[in-house]
Amino acid sequence: MQQYEIITTIPAILPILSILIIFMFVKNLKWTYRYPIVVIGGWVIVFLSTILFWHYSFNYAPTKEIQQQVAMSDGAPVAFSYIFGWVYALLLMVVMDVLHKLYVYLVGKYRRIR
Repeated sequence: MQQYEIITTIPAILPILSILIIFMFVKNLKWTYRYPIVVIGGWVIVFLSTILFWHYSFNYAPTKEIQQQVAMSDGAPVAFSYIFGWVYALLLMVVMDVLHKLYVYLVGKYRRIR
């Protein structure tokens, strides 16, 4: 059961890590290019990781009760990630962008002090 729980958390972490990797590649681009790339790429990744989670949760459930519980769910997370996955990606992008700008500002301030 513990292996099942560990593996089902991977699709939850996957969008955060992949959006961070995409951001690291495009962080020096102009914001008009950076935001669409990260939001569209993140939207696809959020949607696919949600599908991966539900597929794995159903097909590799350790017990029949868990499999029935997953089968009885209404599929709202998949629909929500399809419709609003871009909002999740955008929020992550804004947080990463603010943290990156703060880092650049603090490093510049620290170098001027030295």
